[in-house]
Amino acid sequence: MVNKSVRVASILFLLIILSACGKDSNRTALAPKSAVELATAWVEAENIIGAGGLYRENEYTAFTHENNTEYHYLAGYLDSKKKLKVEMQKVVTKKKAKRFIRDHGIIKHKGKLAQPEMEVDAVEDEDSLLQWDIATARELKSKSRKMTFELTVPIGDTRTAKKFLVTYVYVKKAGWRIDKFNE
Repeated sequence: MVNKSVRVASILFLLIILSACGKDSNRTALAPKSAVELATAWVEAENIIGAGGLYRENEYTAFTHENNTEYHYLAGYLDSKKKLKVEMQKVVTKKKAKRFIRDHGIIKHKGKLAQPEMEVDAVEDEDSLLQWDIATARELKSKSRKMTFELTVPIGDTRTAKKFLVTYVYVKKAGWRIDKFNE
């Protein structure tokens, strides 16, 4: 009887230790406020990277590439894939960073990263009115390492809002990162 009690107690103790020492024992669910903060950080990073980064004086250089397409080199702190990915992965997953590079036509030219020149369109003008500082988030789905939120962001003084569907993934040793942003 004592041996059986000791075995049961040992098993319970082992289960408690294993659950406390699990891979992600420190991981907590992503709070709506943190989801908005991470999305806001991504939007800011995306805008800066989309402009080529923060250039030093006389650093901006444009050139014509295939099919007479105008490109410009990224700023020095973003001019390699490694540097760009490190910067992006502060907020997004590796997969999202790769998709961003591909979708934005970023290429390597003469040893540096470059991207096509882009014109500002009406959608980007509307996006500049988005008030991320007062955005709200509503959790839609939750799994152990993945959460999806619907973010509602007011547009200027129009009394309207734009909705974004954002999927976050928990990355070991890094925390929550954006994997999909309105994709």
